[in-house]
Amino acid sequence: MRILICSISTALGGMERRIEAETKLLTRLGHPVFVATPRFIKLSQWQRDIKAAGGKYIYWRPYKFIERQHLAAPFRWLARLSIPMLRYYKIDLAHIALPWNFVGISLAYVLSTAKIPFVLGVHCKFDSKTLPKKSLPFAKQALRSLKGVYAVSAPVKDSFIRLYQDLIPAATPIDVIHNGIDIERFQPDAAARQALRKRLGFTEEHFVVMFCGRLHIHKRPMFALQVFAEFVKSHPQGRLLIVGDGSEITALKTQIDTLKLQDKVILTGQVADTTPYYQASDCYLSTSGDIEGYSLTTAEALASGIPAIVPNDDVFTSVYGASTAVQRCNPDVPAEWCQALLSVARLDAAARQLLSQSAQTFAQTHLSVEFMNQKLALFYENIASECSHSTPL
Repeated sequence: MRILICSISTALGGMERRIEAETKLLTRLGHPVFVATPRFIKLSQWQRDIKAAGGKYIYWRPYKFIERQHLAAPFRWLARLSIPMLRYYKIDLAHIALPWNFVGISLAYVLSTAKIPFVLGVHCKFDSKTLPKKSLPFAKQALRSLKGVYAVSAPVKDSFIRLYQDLIPAATPIDVIHNGIDIERFQPDAAARQALRKRLGFTEEHFVVMFCGRLHIHKRPMFALQVFAEFVKSHPQGRLLIVGDGSEITALKTQIDTLKLQDKVILTGQVADTTPYYQASDCYLSTSGDIEGYSLTTAEALASGIPAIVPNDDVFTSVYGASTAVQRCNPDVPAEWCQALLSVARLDAAARQLLSQSAQTFAQTHLSVEFMNQKLALFYENIASECSHSTPL
């Protein structure tokens, strides 16, 4: 089968990494994979990653007439003008990665018009905002060719059903398939840890708290800085390592100066490989807000052998609630987060080692890419059977 994976991406993040992993799996199973997104920062870097995974990046960008509420016939026709490209690449099946409520529904409309079956991958927890009533007939028409859905966590699945249950075909299968990570890649490495800590100016006495990801309001990096500012008052050897870039970077720098934390916070910007930064850290902080569907960076931290402190919400509880290396805190109470950090920072070496082993064990038994790939292969196999294609997955 010739498979198209498409989305309305705006940044290089967890959803794009999932697309990359899925491309690698499907090409390994023998299927040509094409990937299409709008332009976004770091796209050229990601295009190289897609190529390395065996896929081909193409420029298929139908007009977003439903998202923009441009529902008149000329705008629908404009979207349909992209169908010849689908014919050119002889697409048999498509996958639309949904980053937000109905962002990508125009892609579905074009695919259904072209009579190409497709699946949806749901990557964040939707809020209650629905489409205007005048859009609903077009949304139903767009979803005629939908054959299956997966969500990256159970709460994400629930949020999808809440919004889409009256729009999708009856009996559409909806699965939960967590993101997976390469466990071997994130193994602790004492030499790498020592080398990077030395380069960053950390000593063995420093307790390094890591925040990694897109510096966006939804990830709440300002809240992470607030928590650290309280923590370092009680633990002066604390250091904050912020890995990533984004729209909040200027506000972060300003607040770091205001709090006079210049000597205790390091901003690396976006890095090509985050692995050594996890290895150089002692604890991980994920402060993501309500739309987080699955914290991939938390999984990477646990695989790296460092404990994590995360929000006490339904997503983090469903994915990480069974791990003794993860503490969950009230998302809006900095004092809880500060106390959680202190509880880890004050552990002796033996207790930290046990916590590290617990983190790694949980990652190995719950979060590996092998588990994800097994479920994805079965998901696509079932879709192929439903579509009655002659080429098995």
